[in-house]
Amino acid sequence: MKHLNNDTTAAIATAISTSSAVVTFTQTYQPIVTFCVGILGIVSGILAVIYYHKKIKRIDGKGN
Repeated sequence: MKHLNNDTTAAIATAISTSSAVVTFTQTYQPIVTFCVGILGIVSGILAVIYYHKKIKRIDGKGN
């Protein structure tokens, strides 16, 4: 026969343990993710500047 109290307690303990593990991993890898997102933003900004510079030159008639 199942004991509902024990199953419920085990489920709650598992949920708390799992959420604690997720929070720990998130805090551990946050600086790495932040660095990667920052680099991605810088590269995206540089590519946008190049794109708009070429477009402006084309509109002015100085580009290809």
